[in-house]
Amino acid sequence: MTTTHNVWRPHGPRGQSPGPSQRARGAAGSILATLAISAASTTVLWPAPSASAAPSAERAANGVATLPLSQLLSLARRGAIRSAVLDTAADTVSGTFTEGGATRDYESAYPSGYGVRLTEQLLADRVNLSAAPAAQGGSYATAVAAIGGGTFLVALWIALAARRRRSGAGVHPGRFGGSQSAANPAGFAKGHGEQAEVPPTRFSDVAGLDEAVDDLSELVDYLKDPERYQAAGADLPRGFLLVGPPGTGKTLLARAVAGEAGVPFFAISASEFVESYVGVGAARVRALFDRAREAESAIVFIDELDAIGRSRSSHSVPGNEERESTLNQLLVEMDGFATSASVIVLAATNRPDILDQALLRPGRFDRQIAVPTPDRRGRLRILDLYLHRRHVAPDVDPDVLSRRTAGFSGADLANLVNTAALLAVRAGKHSITSSELDEALATVALGPARKSVSVAAGDRRITAWHEAGHALVGLWLEHAADPISVSIVPRGQAGGVTWFPGHDDMFLSRRQATAQLAVAMAGRAAEELLLGDDFTQGAAQDFKAATELARRMVTEYGMGSTGPGFVLPEETRIGVLAERVHASVQALLDEALSCARDLLSPARDVLERVAARLLLEETIDAAVLQELAGRPLPGSGEPQSTVRRELARPPGGHAIAGAA
Repeated sequence: MTTTHNVWRPHGPRGQSPGPSQRARGAAGSILATLAISAASTTVLWPAPSASAAPSAERAANGVATLPLSQLLSLARRGAIRSAVLDTAADTVSGTFTEGGATRDYESAYPSGYGVRLTEQLLADRVNLSAAPAAQGGSYATAVAAIGGGTFLVALWIALAARRRRSGAGVHPGRFGGSQSAANPAGFAKGHGEQAEVPPTRFSDVAGLDEAVDDLSELVDYLKDPERYQAAGADLPRGFLLVGPPGTGKTLLARAVAGEAGVPFFAISASEFVESYVGVGAARVRALFDRAREAESAIVFIDELDAIGRSRSSHSVPGNEERESTLNQLLVEMDGFATSASVIVLAATNRPDILDQALLRPGRFDRQIAVPTPDRRGRLRILDLYLHRRHVAPDVDPDVLSRRTAGFSGADLANLVNTAALLAVRAGKHSITSSELDEALATVALGPARKSVSVAAGDRRITAWHEAGHALVGLWLEHAADPISVSIVPRGQAGGVTWFPGHDDMFLSRRQATAQLAVAMAGRAAEELLLGDDFTQGAAQDFKAATELARRMVTEYGMGSTGPGFVLPEETRIGVLAERVHASVQALLDEALSCARDLLSPARDVLERVAARLLLEETIDAAVLQELAGRPLPGSGEPQSTVRRELARPPGGHAIAGAA
C-alpha cells in the first residue's frame, strides 16, 4: 500500500489553498482597486473652478465692471487703478479703480503667458499688486500625469503577474517559490507539477542495474532507520551522483530509492533553476531545500545537473552570472542541512567531466554511482520485464534478442518492445511475434523500410553486389563476425544493409580491427568486379567508418606503423607527425581493400549467386547466405533457427549500409 505524504501546510480557509478561480478574482480585484485609486487621484488633482472665474454676467449683476486689457493698462498709467489681484490660474486680474470720484470693482482677462509682463507693467505704474491664493488641485497637466501614472501602475502590475506565472515564482500551481493549489500542495515538479509524494516505484521495477541497486540499498536502510546509524556515529553521504549515458535508468533509480524508503520525492530538472534574471534561480534553490527540510525525510532529485553545475572560470562571461549564482546557492544549501534532517540529494548527469569540483568534494556529492548500459544478462532481465507486460508469441526468445541488442540502454529496449507491439497491432495481430521484433530492431536502427520507393533496376543490381561483398568477406574472414542478415530494402538514407551480431567484449584485437576494415571496404571491391573502373559513390559511408576506425587504431590503439602512443587530434593537422599518421591510416585502408579484393576476385560466381538471390528475395538470412557460399553453419552449438532469427543493430552490432 502506497502512503502519500502531504508535506506542506495548507493555506486559506478550512485548510484550502486558493484555487485558480480565487486567484483570478484576486487579480481582477487588484486591477479594479488600482483603477479606483487612479480615478480618485485624478479627481483630487483636477483643478476646481476659481472664484475669480465666475461668469461675467453674474459679476456684472453685482456691480463688477469687465475691462478690456488695453483699458486696464490705460487706467493704470493714469493712476486710476487702486488695487490689482493677479490670478495666474484663471489668467485674470481683478481689483478696484476710481471712475468719476467713485470706487468700483473690476475684472479683466489677459492672454495665457502674459502674466509676468502684466505684473511688471502694473508695478511700474505703482499699482498696489497682489496675487490670488492658489486654488486646491492642480493644473490640467497634473491631472493628465495622474491618469498616466495610474495606467502605468496597472500595466506594471499585469506585466509582473505574467512574469511570475511564466517563471513559476508565485502564481503558477505546481511550481516552487509561490502559492500552491489544492491539487498540488507540494508545489514541486519535474516539468508537469507532480506532487511531492512517495513514488510507487520499487527496486523490483529496476532491472539490469544490480551494482547500482546494491549501492543505493544502504541509503534506503538509512532513511528507514536513521537512529541506528546515528547511534553508531555513522554519517551517510549527503549526495549521490548517478553517472551514465542517456536512457540507462537514472531517474528510475532515484524514484525507486524514494519508493523503497517511503519518503517524499522532490524531482526537478536543473534547467528549471536557470532564468534570465539574476537571483531567480538562487531563490528557487532555497525554496526547494526549505520545503525538503520541512518533510524531515525526503529525496531531492536534480536531473541534468550539468545545466547549472558546470565548472566556474576566472573569466566572467556575460550571461553566466545567473548560472553561477544558482550554483553557489546549491553549494551553500548542500552544506546547510541540519544533522537531524534526513534529506538526501540525488543528481543525474551524463557529463561528470564538466562539473565544478566544489560539487564533487566530500560533504556534497560524496559518492558517484555508475549507471552504464546493461550487459547481456541485464538486457535479458529488462526484456523479460517489458515482454512480461505484453502478449508474446511462443516463437519469441528473449535470450536471442538480448544477444543481438548489444549496446542498447534500458530506454532503447523499451522503445524496441513498444515498436514491435505497434507493428503487431498494425498487422492485426493480438501478440508480438519474432518477425515484429526483427522489423522493430531494423526500424529503430535505420528507420522504417521505404517500400514505396521506386528503385531503378541498375541501382538494385549495384546494391545487391555491394551488400553481397560485405556479407561474403565477413563470412570468410577468420576474425570477422559472421553476418546474420543481408537486405537491399531501402531504409533511411541507405539503399541496403548487412547486419552483423553485436558483442559485449571489452577488448578489440588488431586482427579483429583489420578484419572490420576489410569488411567495410568489401562493398567497393565488389563494385569493382561488377563495374570495373566505373564504380559508384555507394561506399562513401563505408569509407567514413573505416577511416575513423583506422585513425583510432593509429592515434589511440598504437596499431599503426607509427608505433605505440597517443596522438592528440590537433597534432594530426600539420607537421611531420601528422604526415606519418595520415600515411599509416592510408596504409591500413589500402591493405584492407587489397584483402577484400583477394577474397572476392576468385569467387565471382559466388558473388553473382548471392546478388541474384538478393534481387529475387530482397532479404536473406545467415542460413541462406552460408548455403550459397558453400560454407556450413558455424559449430557454435546453436540451432539453425537461432541463427536465422538473429539480428543486430549499431552501436553494439554492426550495420554496414550500402549504396543509396
